[in-house]
Amino acid sequence: MDKDTGYYWCAVEINGGADVKTYFHLSVTGGLYTNHQKETGFEGDTLTINCYYSNPGEMSWCRLGGSCVTTGSSSSIDGTGVTINASVPNVFTVTMSGLKTESSGWYQCVKGDLQMPVHVTVTEPSTTKRTPTTDQVEQDRVSGDLKKIFIPLSILIFAVMVTLFIWFMLKRHEKTKSASSAMTEAEVIYSHVEHKRTTSNLRSNAERDADVTYSSVVTTRQKSVQRVEANDENVAYSTVAYH
Repeated sequence: MDKDTGYYWCAVEINGGADVKTYFHLSVTGGLYTNHQKETGFEGDTLTINCYYSNPGEMSWCRLGGSCVTTGSSSSIDGTGVTINASVPNVFTVTMSGLKTESSGWYQCVKGDLQMPVHVTVTEPSTTKRTPTTDQVEQDRVSGDLKKIFIPLSILIFAVMVTLFIWFMLKRHEKTKSASSAMTEAEVIYSHVEHKRTTSNLRSNAERDADVTYSSVVTTRQKSVQRVEANDENVAYSTVAYH
């Protein structure tokens, strides 16, 4: 500023000898400055620098030892987007978008013949807590809504699967029980039929036995007949006439 016009001096202290110093006159006729000569941004974010001036001349933003972007244009410096807006009097705004860690370094606000150096430091998001952007907030909200829907839905699906599994096991048990009952009933019927068949066979055998007549045969030995010759005196003769 104009009030800073005057004489200044700088010196170097030398041990065991006289200090070395020199004087100079600083004349301020116009000015170029920024609020901060050190700016910090996060990788992927946007950084805004305001350059204030009171002198005439073309406005531009340059990387020290590199390329420049002039007023009213949109370009990039080393892959980082740069836009300069001079719609407000006595100030032009530099916007750096899509910051990279490689974007760190020295830059300059340039107005006419004056330059104001600004150091930019770009850090990774993991090193410092970042302020959520609107898109991130919206994504978090959508993610939260999906979780609210997904968790109850998952529980419902699990409950349905468990119910179906229990129903399947009960059906299987009923089928097994029915098959076992059918086999038992068949065995009972078969046993009953076998019993009837055995009873019938016994009855038939009994009936056949009833038709059989049993007799006892006794064998006796014939006694020998002793022939006795008759004496004539004991014989009576008779005459039989045949007609």
